Amino acid sequence: MQEEREIRLFQDRIRILFILYIFSDDYSDEQNPHQKKILRTEVKLQKLDFLLRNPDYLAYELLMQVKNNQADKAEIKSIIKEIFLNKEPVLRKMEMTRFLFGAYEHIDDVISFLKSFGLLEFSSKKDNILRTVDKKYYLTDKALEKLKLIDNYNALLWYKKRCLLIKKYFGQFSGSTLKDMQYQIEEYKETAYSDLISDIQNKVYTEFHLIYNEIL
Repeated sequence: MQEEREIRLFQDRIRILFILYIFSDDYSDEQNPHQKKILRTEVKLQKLDFLLRNPDYLAYELLMQVKNNQADKAEIKSIIKEIFLNKEPVLRKMEMTRFLFGAYEHIDDVISFLKSFGLLEFSSKKDNILRTVDKKYYLTDKALEKLKLIDNYNALLWYKKRCLLIKKYFGQFSGSTLKDMQYQIEEYKETAYSDLISDIQNKVYTEFHLIYNEIL
């Protein structure tokens, strides 16, 4: 049990670090020269994390891109077939809970861990009812140096490649837009508050057959 917990903690830290690295923008601040990249809003971080943790939902969103003529049909077909051939919707799935604004997981401990090693800095504000808002995540020069070593570790390359894939098709969207897209999926929208969001493999099979006239 303890070993499983430690593995999960490692996965969470690595996954969030990769999201911050791949999706953040270059950043420069004379007062904080060690801050090199920035990701704005926790909403975007959470919605990207959902796509990374749920390959079936990622596959479905890719199919919607094809239906809306926003992506190459043959390319998406190849990507989805590989996802299912590798059994990612089962082996790579890490369930998330439905909260007020969709999929969410408490990540403060992960952020604190990354900050404690000098890889990340964090800022936020309080609104007029004392809610924490305007969250910003800053990757440091130390983080970028460590991340240069990624390609030496095959076990980590999946995270890098998957983040780059998600960025290619969804990186241009804001956190709010990603949230709205996910709420278009009935199974996601209808999940009860505090319940785990159910898988949609069967929905992907159906849409794939409708678009490609093939069985996935």
